[in-house]
Amino acid sequence: MKRFLASLSIILLTSVLPAREPAWIFNNGPDAKLISLGQGQLHYEVGLTKLIPTGSDLTLTVSMDADDAFPADERPFFAVRYKYDTTITQAGLFFTTDTLTVLSDKSYSSFSVVGDKTWRNLIVDMRQFNHGNWAGTITSFRFDPTNPSDTKSSYQVSCLGFFPSAEQAQKFLDAAVDAPDYAEPTHFIAPLTRVLVPGGCLFDGFEQADFMLRSTSVEHPSETTVVRFKPKDGQGDASVIPVCQTNRRGFTHFVAKQPGEYRLVNVEVPLDDISNLPATTQTAIRFVVARRLLDQADDQTFRPGNPLADADWNGAIESLAAYDIDLKTAAQPATRAEAALVLRAAIQNALGTTIESPYTNEYLTRDRIRIGAWVNPRQESIGKGFIETYRSGGFDWIIAHGALAGSEHRDRLLRDCDKHGVELILGDGAYTNPAVATAEYFDHPSFAGTYVTDEPGTDQYDSLAEICNTYYRETGGKVPYINLLPMYANAAQLKYGASAAAIEYYDSDPGLFKKYCDAFCEKFDAPYICTDIYPLNWVNGTRTTYQDYCESINVIATSAREHDKDFWCCIQTFAWVPSKRTPTESEFRWQSYCMLSFGCKGLLCWTYAGYTPEFPSLVTIDGQRTNAWYDAAIVFKEIGNVSDAFVQYKNIGALTHNCTDETPYLKFSNPLDNFPTIERIECNQPLLVGCFEKKAGPGTALTIVNMSELEVVKTAHAKVKIVGAKVVAWPRGQREVLRPDADGFYHVTLASGEGLFVEVE
Repeated sequence: MKRFLASLSIILLTSVLPAREPAWIFNNGPDAKLISLGQGQLHYEVGLTKLIPTGSDLTLTVSMDADDAFPADERPFFAVRYKYDTTITQAGLFFTTDTLTVLSDKSYSSFSVVGDKTWRNLIVDMRQFNHGNWAGTITSFRFDPTNPSDTKSSYQVSCLGFFPSAEQAQKFLDAAVDAPDYAEPTHFIAPLTRVLVPGGCLFDGFEQADFMLRSTSVEHPSETTVVRFKPKDGQGDASVIPVCQTNRRGFTHFVAKQPGEYRLVNVEVPLDDISNLPATTQTAIRFVVARRLLDQADDQTFRPGNPLADADWNGAIESLAAYDIDLKTAAQPATRAEAALVLRAAIQNALGTTIESPYTNEYLTRDRIRIGAWVNPRQESIGKGFIETYRSGGFDWIIAHGALAGSEHRDRLLRDCDKHGVELILGDGAYTNPAVATAEYFDHPSFAGTYVTDEPGTDQYDSLAEICNTYYRETGGKVPYINLLPMYANAAQLKYGASAAAIEYYDSDPGLFKKYCDAFCEKFDAPYICTDIYPLNWVNGTRTTYQDYCESINVIATSAREHDKDFWCCIQTFAWVPSKRTPTESEFRWQSYCMLSFGCKGLLCWTYAGYTPEFPSLVTIDGQRTNAWYDAAIVFKEIGNVSDAFVQYKNIGALTHNCTDETPYLKFSNPLDNFPTIERIECNQPLLVGCFEKKAGPGTALTIVNMSELEVVKTAHAKVKIVGAKVVAWPRGQREVLRPDADGFYHVTLASGEGLFVEVE
């Protein structure tokens, strides 16, 4: 390692540096924790990294701050040291620049690799590729270890970086240290098993199988399932490993300090005197008794209320100290039941399996308007108020699109989501083997499902439906998340997927899009359908609205209604190209109430965080809140206040008022001819009216949205004659009983972009 650092220091001194050298050391270095994987799992064993694909598009990225950007012409040589076990022979690099601001084929740079299980150095001159885009300032990159990938391959990447010359790149690669570091704690990962081996327990020539479970399945796994160990040298009797846990899905965590035979065993714990205790206390008692930390009495009673004997407590401390769990400074519990709770928590903390959510799974999965966002979380963001900030903006549902490097990052994100009441869709690739792949974290109340893909075509539906329906069935209703194309996709994309053509050349054919949506609803079992619709444009410096906006909502909402599925939609959140605009508060509100008018129960933002410094979203690439965050937060909190009332009703369609050729975005097919709850509307401005029936019992509801072109900033004054004994409105998310005038009209004033939810009894 000293040799490596000395060589690196020479490299650092020979060039003008940005904030940090654009070179990353993964094996026996500091940067493995910075890796973000797409469709893959990161293993970190004896100081070395290993990448295991979970799909056909394994990707590796490391975050670059604005200060880390570097001039392309000063660093044209990409260097990587790798050892692959694969038959695939092509790898690739994507990158962004100050002018090429999104990852695309315009920067794709393909080169050959060899997967023969030996360490190889590769240096690529980025100027050689025909795309000619290695120019300007490099702001980010994505490395595809192979392109494509497959789940039969494995990849080790020692280090990579960008250099001024091939000679400096070679010095960097030559300095790599790829020998195992046995002083490092190591996790071994296998299906249904995660084993922690403390530093110093491994050695040259060790057999990984000697530290793994011989059998990974038992019937009815529970808190009394333990790991039993027999030393390899035959010295000593078989014993229970106290630092172990198997969850109800059969996933086992344990600590292995010696080579030997590790097996799962269900231990019988017949305790007769704990049935009147809280369920969590009963579980803790059975947990520690099975691990022989606090023995039950001979008469099969635990005596939970009895004082804790010093000998019992000291014995438990001594047993756990052998596994680096230090309880010597902890206050001694007063009773045996309290001791069981403390001991279980200590073991779960050591294994990283503690769940301390104030929210139940029933609360998180309740019927509601979900407020969510796509997020590709940078590793340094996790655990630094990221989820707290997210939740304070009104969000309660998150799609972590990128895979997280290592279980510790994923678990930290899950814990933060639990703490703040946020459901989490993980980009974990678990759809390939859902029952096993989700077992480790299935019990987390916040775990809601797995991201599968974005914007597929109908040609992919059959294969995706098989994957998603299996996932939905084997996980007991967790969400296999797919986002569909919008109506403004063209015919080629609706058949072959988003990559078939450029999305700006589209066919506005609602009949074609309806078939696309209906086919999804008919083939996929999950109870939702989701798309994205981005209506807010700039044209010659003027704000304009996508002309088929309401029709594009209406088509997919109709399909959802006909197939009894929830309708979700990603609304416009930020300006990722100059032709789009970042919404204001009124524009976030307008989009939200337009969606609610068609029964939308999932308002999603693409994307929560900006991808580049030039195009921030609700938060910047480094996590700072923008003005748009505050605008969106105001609206989403209002929607959250309306949610419990809104979900009591079922959308039956929508109608319009004063829809003309001047408001093409308001036109949609098959509007309701009438809604008996509304006798008459008087208003000079265009309105969108969503119509609802109560799911249980009598009652109706409606939404009213000011549909004046947002550029003109007009207030709508509406008089509505409503048939009902009591009318309750929710202006800005606050419940208010409305009173009619002498002629029976209810007066509603809607500012530009304003919407209102109204209940009628």
